[in-house]
Amino acid sequence: MARNRKRLSAFTLVELLVVIAIIGVLVGLLLPAIQSARESARRNQCSNNLKQIGLATQMYHDTKKQFPAGRIGTDEFTTSWAFHLLQYLEGGNVFKTWKRNVSPFEADNASAMRTPVETYSCPSRRSPAADRDFIDGSVPKILAEGVGANGDYAANAGRDKVEYGVDKQQQPLSAIDETVAGPIFTFSRVGDRQVQDGLSNTIAEGERHIPPEQENPLGGLQQLAQGDTAFFSGDIAPTILRSSQDGLAEGPQDNSRTKFGSEHHGISQFAFLDGHVKAISITIDMLAFQLLTSIGDGQVIPADEL
Repeated sequence: MARNRKRLSAFTLVELLVVIAIIGVLVGLLLPAIQSARESARRNQCSNNLKQIGLATQMYHDTKKQFPAGRIGTDEFTTSWAFHLLQYLEGGNVFKTWKRNVSPFEADNASAMRTPVETYSCPSRRSPAADRDFIDGSVPKILAEGVGANGDYAANAGRDKVEYGVDKQQQPLSAIDETVAGPIFTFSRVGDRQVQDGLSNTIAEGERHIPPEQENPLGGLQQLAQGDTAFFSGDIAPTILRSSQDGLAEGPQDNSRTKFGSEHHGISQFAFLDGHVKAISITIDMLAFQLLTSIGDGQVIPADEL
């Protein structure tokens, strides 16, 4: 009596290849959506960073009756606006370790100058790290290599150059031009009453464009050429300040180290003096953008430009 044998079912090689191909197509369709979701989350985190920076700027003004100076000097002893906001960003313990009469790059100021702060790093660009150089801007040379805290935001120096605020002798200007000055520049002492255009219409800080690496960098120093040196030191103005003189960065390959710009597609985010944060398209009219950066130009910005 013949026995009935059950036939074992199995994938053929062709069927297996078809299944693998289908899985590959599905992964290909899902990957852009996953990447988009991740970038959206990173952009939101960046916006939150600017919100915290904007609130810290307000608290600084409430305490000092003026917005922080972009930097308090022009030599290697000086510190940046970002460092002085630490005391309002839960970084008071780090701020208190600063020794005023010691150069920022010295070991005695290691805790103050070399402690990365997450709030100052845009997650779309990089993580907080102590990997920036301290550089003497007057004579391009490295004073301490790859040990300073990094940062991705810049204060608004206005419509003029990022070095605005000093005369030819590197001393504070005797008077500022409010039609071009921003609220935070070298030696600035701007109070809210000087902001004639309104706090909600004036940028305080924003995302900082960093140009690509150069084959023959300025002074032979790559970070100096990019304006991306130690963030809490105030020696290099293009590291901590930005202006609207040339508009917004046009994209990742823009070679300017003085423009605002971001790693987010098509927009850059800004904190305004009243504390609100806004994303601005990189296609904004240059004049409209410049009007947002001066404290007293007296002109109205068309609503359709924002």
